[in-house]
Amino acid sequence: MASGENTRRQFIKVTSAAMAAGTIGSLAKADEIPVDTSKILNYNPKMKYRRLGKTGLMISEISLGGHGWRSPEDRVPVLQRAAELGMNYLDTNTVDENVIYGKAMTGKTRGASAKEWHIGFASWPTKVTEEYEEHLSKERFLGEIDDRLKTYHTDVLDMWRPVGATWGEGQKKISSMLMVSHRVLDMVVEVFEKVQKQGKVRFLGISAHNPKVFRRVLNEYPQFSVIIFPYLFLTKEFGGDSLLKLAQEKDVGVIGLKPFGAGTTFGLRPQQIKGKVDTRAHVLVKEMLQEPRLTAIIPGVNIPEQLEENVQGSYERDKPHTDEDKEALRQCTKNYYAHLTPEYQWLRNWEVV
Repeated sequence: MASGENTRRQFIKVTSAAMAAGTIGSLAKADEIPVDTSKILNYNPKMKYRRLGKTGLMISEISLGGHGWRSPEDRVPVLQRAAELGMNYLDTNTVDENVIYGKAMTGKTRGASAKEWHIGFASWPTKVTEEYEEHLSKERFLGEIDDRLKTYHTDVLDMWRPVGATWGEGQKKISSMLMVSHRVLDMVVEVFEKVQKQGKVRFLGISAHNPKVFRRVLNEYPQFSVIIFPYLFLTKEFGGDSLLKLAQEKDVGVIGLKPFGAGTTFGLRPQQIKGKVDTRAHVLVKEMLQEPRLTAIIPGVNIPEQLEENVQGSYERDKPHTDEDKEALRQCTKNYYAHLTPEYQWLRNWEVV
């Protein structure tokens, strides 16, 4: 229990410090915020870092997604290169992803250690939407959290983020995406408060493909510190009543998924991406990062070379678009609309947030 109390005190200290530095609005660019860079994991002066809402964590605005794995052996060079490039947040989803990354992080090689990363993890395949509600329990959540801790050989992880509404059979439009009930959200919060007091998890987030889930969470559950949803290079703000505005008002971090539309922006199907590197990727990243209320984006990565392309979007974020950049944006917009596969048509609903 002493360990849990220490973690709790650290949490309060970090949050209080963040709020003090943090009357800074989320609209301020991260590199304009005075921060102690010695406390930023994997700090690289070329990378830009943004405050993850009221967590107070400073994370790389280009972070690492769990998809793209094949084996622990191929994740080690990805983790190493990502750390060298300045990335410091890893977000994992499925059980297999967590196991692969957990095994990759057992080595002593710099960059491939859990202590060098802020880690967010899901409870997948458990989902918290209505069709799974009868199968959910506090005991199940607690068991899954303990399993993730064992996977990463650690006593504490940064963020638990249950998975809300995801696309599935018959869920092709926002109106058909399933909600997360108050009963389940109450259960999630109760579990989180327990594991937070035990010192096992520091913060609570949620990922979903239904914007109504986030509005419910943001308006009614202050325990949530981060929301995660699809954010494309062509995503625009819904005038005056956007998720971005609401998250900013609640001081909640925003992380964007599927920035390249599952590869369709490059004229590829998802299964064709693999080891390909498209030199237009950094232009799309740069475009997304013009939105300062977006804390980070997490493109899926298969190989280190893709990391190197993606981070250029952060390194060159404040440089004006060239004519070549503008042409790349035009081509990728055309590709996106021409190649979006039937199973990803729901992404069209995230062109406005």
